[in-house]
Amino acid sequence: MSKERLASAGQRRQRTPAVFGNVIASRSYIWIPPVGRPRPVALEIGTPARISEAEWICPFRVSGLPKAIETAAHGSDAVQALELALVGAAALLSRSPQFRAGQIEMWNKPVKNAAELFLPLPMNSLQGALENLRGYLERQQKKERKTKRDWFDPEWRRALLSMMREISGDLATLAAHLPIRHQTVHATGTTMGGKRRRSGRARGRGP
Repeated sequence: MSKERLASAGQRRQRTPAVFGNVIASRSYIWIPPVGRPRPVALEIGTPARISEAEWICPFRVSGLPKAIETAAHGSDAVQALELALVGAAALLSRSPQFRAGQIEMWNKPVKNAAELFLPLPMNSLQGALENLRGYLERQQKKERKTKRDWFDPEWRRALLSMMREISGDLATLAAHLPIRHQTVHATGTTMGGKRRRSGRARGRGP
């Protein structure tokens, strides 16, 4: 596609308003600020809407925090846009200073990690967590061979590694059919995302 057509497509997207529509799903949290009363935090998912022949958007917002989140996920159909809106809402909320400070609660308990938000996580996060845990167990296995000391129950370790390989294979198969960005693994074990496909990207304002 030429630069002129890309620019034209970008201008059309910018002119297309992300109308929120009806709230089709919501979840409530509590923000416990250092000073003052607890405040309700609402995460809301709007109605997916078609903006072109091959593109849908699904708006989502988080209100109740000092910096509100209101944006939209883009997908190739309504289901994909909705799925990416759920993932995007979880990702943006987990990056908020209030979440990182441990000030977000749900069901009267602090939410300590992104998984406890009870929202879908990006596929590459799941794959990265599996790879890190598997690498740790394999390093411990090598350490046992050198020190001749059992750090873990051998049967437990073999069963866990086998199960993780099976899950990793299932995730890789699923990832091949989803519009997720590829990842590269660095020596420190940190995963960094590359470019995403246009159809699977959340756009808009957010922290």
